[in-house]
Amino acid sequence: MTAVSPHEATGAVGAPERPAPERPARGPRLIGIDLARFVAVVGMFVIHFGAPFATGDVEVAMAQACSGRSTALFTFLAGVSLAMLTGRSTPPTGAKLREARARIAVRAVVLILVGLVLAACTQATGFLLTVIIPFYGAYFLLAIPFAGMRTRGLAIAAAIAAVVGPQLSYVLRATITPDSWLGALAMAINSVDPGHLIAHLGVLDVLVLDFYPALSYLALVLAGMAVWRLDLRSRAVRLRLALVGVGLAALTYTASALLVGPLPDMMLEGTVPVEHPEFLLSSIAHSGSSFELVGSLGVAMAVLAGCLQLADFAGRAISPLVKAGSMALTLYALHALVMAWQIVVGGWPMSGVPETLDELAHMGPAAAGVPDLPWFPPDGHQPTGFVGWVNTYMPEVFLVLSVVFAVVWKRFFRRGPLEELVSAAVDKATGRLANR
Repeated sequence: MTAVSPHEATGAVGAPERPAPERPARGPRLIGIDLARFVAVVGMFVIHFGAPFATGDVEVAMAQACSGRSTALFTFLAGVSLAMLTGRSTPPTGAKLREARARIAVRAVVLILVGLVLAACTQATGFLLTVIIPFYGAYFLLAIPFAGMRTRGLAIAAAIAAVVGPQLSYVLRATITPDSWLGALAMAINSVDPGHLIAHLGVLDVLVLDFYPALSYLALVLAGMAVWRLDLRSRAVRLRLALVGVGLAALTYTASALLVGPLPDMMLEGTVPVEHPEFLLSSIAHSGSSFELVGSLGVAMAVLAGCLQLADFAGRAISPLVKAGSMALTLYALHALVMAWQIVVGGWPMSGVPETLDELAHMGPAAAGVPDLPWFPPDGHQPTGFVGWVNTYMPEVFLVLSVVFAVVWKRFFRRGPLEELVSAAVDKATGRLANR
């Protein structure tokens, strides 16, 4: 697209043309990144549907391995995707950097809007699912100032964010109490915040208060940006990435186990509870502590290195998985909608969920006092026939259909549905900005 000057718009001739902003030049696609995205999204399937083709102790082990780490891998790869908008080893400067930052900002806003719509459509999931897409948008906005940094600067920023972010998030959450002036201010902001009113995911929610606070998880995004600046086509770089990742995970989990004392016997889902600061030393999944984030980052680095190498080795044999990974945003949204449908029809517990949640799903009116309760059928009924079969085998059904859908879709289209929506919105918005 070519920008139109005011003179040209009124019919004048001979006015200079200003070229529209160009996207950063890219080499051949590293399909291993898409394979890693597939691993991340399958991890989320395991958490929300159950482990496919597995039962008993194996299923439990898979769920424990994926819990928290699939989210961290997804967020780490979001940083890789963000850095793709700013070139490879050498970040842009000047006008090109401003254009890249504009594209990141627009993409962030679009992701927030898409995420809010999805969160509103999946409210039936209650506390079982927090839509992460609006948080991604917040991560992207916070990462804009770092877009022009090289590997060393990004790595230092990621390390500082990993150490400071979770502690700052904890302090702010402990300070924002209902009887404090900060609590009153938060309530006032939430009362007019469209995101909070639509889906309980307003500015304060995504930055500090909710499940994946940007203050904590920004570290993973910055780490992903730093890794993209490396020469990921080099086997030596991949080996070092894997070794550093494994070492980082082992060191972090070991240090946490040695430092943390006896923890309260409680089920923790979400950020560190303000009543129990000792959880800041733990590496419990989804706690958002420094130990949990750094340990999960190490796993994510090792997984990415392995996927890059496997993609080079396996080639076309893993093409269906790569195509599914390239549509991770679409598949994530689909799995959230399917999960909401499962809960409403009463079929969610049929695919093999933890015993405590299975009991909760069948409590009926007795569970009415549970905060943010999913919309389980009041009478605890479960579907039968074909719908019952689908819900019983949902882990396997959804995984297979996801891959089949991706393969068929990619025969006719370049991007997945949501990926194309986001890309088109960014192109249109940044094109208009350039034409001003």
